[in-house]
Amino acid sequence: MKIQHIIAGLSVIFLGIVLSSSSLAASEPLGSFSKVTGSVTLRHKGAVDWVQAQVELPVYYGDTVRSGPDGEGEIVFTDESLLKITPNSRLAINTIISPVEKKNSVLLFFGRIWSKVSRKAFKNRSFEVQTPTAVCGVRGTDFTTAAYEDGTLLVQVGSGQVQVDNDASNTILSASQGTRVSFATQQVTSETEFQPQWQDEETNSRQSLFADGEKYGGHVHRQIRQRRDHLKQLVDKAARLAEAKADTIAAAQQAQEQGDDLAYEENLAQATRLNEEIKTLNKEIAYHGRRLECHFGLFAHYGDLAKDPELSKQFKGKDFILDQLDDVESIYAEFNAMIEEGMKISMEDMEDLMDEMRMKMKGFRQKQEKSDPFKEMDQKF
Repeated sequence: MKIQHIIAGLSVIFLGIVLSSSSLAASEPLGSFSKVTGSVTLRHKGAVDWVQAQVELPVYYGDTVRSGPDGEGEIVFTDESLLKITPNSRLAINTIISPVEKKNSVLLFFGRIWSKVSRKAFKNRSFEVQTPTAVCGVRGTDFTTAAYEDGTLLVQVGSGQVQVDNDASNTILSASQGTRVSFATQQVTSETEFQPQWQDEETNSRQSLFADGEKYGGHVHRQIRQRRDHLKQLVDKAARLAEAKADTIAAAQQAQEQGDDLAYEENLAQATRLNEEIKTLNKEIAYHGRRLECHFGLFAHYGDLAKDPELSKQFKGKDFILDQLDDVESIYAEFNAMIEEGMKISMEDMEDLMDEMRMKMKGFRQKQEKSDPFKEMDQKF
């Protein structure tokens, strides 16, 4: 299976394992196209074919959008936020969101977008733009993000604030400020009156990539393997916590059967603590999953360039890219399995259930009822 097809299936695999309330939300449009010029195509989650975007075409959770050399588009979201897409861009919308996150996320694999986040959006959810190089967490209104093919990231803030984090360091940009980050950058710094030459930057990025594809492809490939290993550690930890929670529930059941109210309450408190740890870990898995997906998306683009009959003639290092595609495809399949394992517990349902259990414990103390709320947990999961 080609990596492009594997990436296309990510949303379906992921959405099939999150909680039912998220699935219902996924069936509702996130927004629709308000402007389209030239070649702008969209692939709905689970689909193989791309369709030409047009005004009023709805956009759903997990959709992927790409623009050609002459393509520009604008998406208006239901919360009144705007997203403008410039030529030669590719992005995905709201993939790998943890059930316990209140977040909207755009994964910009490469290209340039302008985002304006509405006040209405901030009341309910946070917003971020993920790129292969860094994450842009939004604390303000409008900003431009450019993620170019050699890993150069440019962020320009029109108003409000944006936090740029490349894992090694982070900084908060305010209005009229910007930053330039690359794969080699360790310190993210701010620049006042930041006014990049967008087109020149894009051209220079393509030239750098084509001059040394092995350098940039090698960096992305290493990131994929390192992030895969880190995700595996998180998922293994989640499995251990789930096992500990199951043991705690069993101990609580036994204490209840024996009429040991103190042990029952202690185990209930421990189950609550474990639940909080699982919620935190759930968010971490989703975050690092989005980081890894950005690298998969960029490497898939490198593969497209290396296989293009004309562009490949200029692409030094294309053989390295082609040699690594099978390995990346294999890691991506493993990644999907890890995400499924790490996200299979419905955290919102679990939180609701814990609330129910706490209420029943209160009634248990008051009325000495001998009902078993833990049996309900077994039935729901």
